[in-house]
Amino acid sequence: MITGGIQFVHISVYSLHSPKKTSRGADRKWAVRDVIAEASREPQACLHVPRPKPPILLYGPSLAELEAEVGAIHARSRDAVGRRLRKDASVLLAGVASYPRGGIEYSYWKQSALEWLQTEFGEHLRSVVEHTDEAHPHLHFYVVNPDGGNVKDLHPGFRAAKGAQTPKEQRLAYNTAMRAFQDRFWEHVAGPSGLARLGPGRQRMSRAQWTRVKFGLAAQAALLQRAREITRGTGERDRQLRSFAHKTMLEAQLLIKELEAREARVLALEARLGLEPPAPNSNDPDKA
Repeated sequence: MITGGIQFVHISVYSLHSPKKTSRGADRKWAVRDVIAEASREPQACLHVPRPKPPILLYGPSLAELEAEVGAIHARSRDAVGRRLRKDASVLLAGVASYPRGGIEYSYWKQSALEWLQTEFGEHLRSVVEHTDEAHPHLHFYVVNPDGGNVKDLHPGFRAAKGAQTPKEQRLAYNTAMRAFQDRFWEHVAGPSGLARLGPGRQRMSRAQWTRVKFGLAAQAALLQRAREITRGTGERDRQLRSFAHKTMLEAQLLIKELEAREARVLALEARLGLEPPAPNSNDPDKA
């Protein structure tokens, strides 16, 4: 295994139209069209890629279908007071996760990333595509909100900041939530794939310290993969037990209904024949 890689995952939100106001000196913020064009490898949108290749669709509809769906969601959605969404409302959450080229755990990393994205975003995850034509293979993923349009409530940072009062509290809530997001990605995807959570600069490590960390990444991956297998096996057994219990309960309910129906038929037959119900046994102390 090639060791020494550092995890990378990033998410942002985008609107159909770029905001009119930007910070002085800042580049124009990308809109949905820009994001889809770059991922689709449209000629004028991928000038940074020397030899572009079409994206590989791993999950959900094509990027063209996704773009049409986002436009339809924006057109039909309303805000909290019933007004149409603003043109610069955030209607697409897009992210990218990459893996170091040459690492032998790429297939494991890719499958783990797909599983984690479905767990993290649930039914809101719409499409995932793979690029292999840049320095590092990576995945682009896209999240939508078909019910409300705006995707900021699906972004962990914005969702956490929404409940804070002051700008300082909002920044703290946002940063804390995003660190937790990165931690979840490392626990379920990057760690078991042999990647470090943070690089030497962020941890203020010396070269010798970072070398020791790099050589420990393979053992870290093996340990975390084994832990995932145990957890997955335990989860599967729990699922099977719940399924068996549910099936047993349904079978018991059907049996009770069948016995009640049979008893009702017997009573009806006895009533038609004028038969008396059997007298209680006088020797039975419970019925004395």
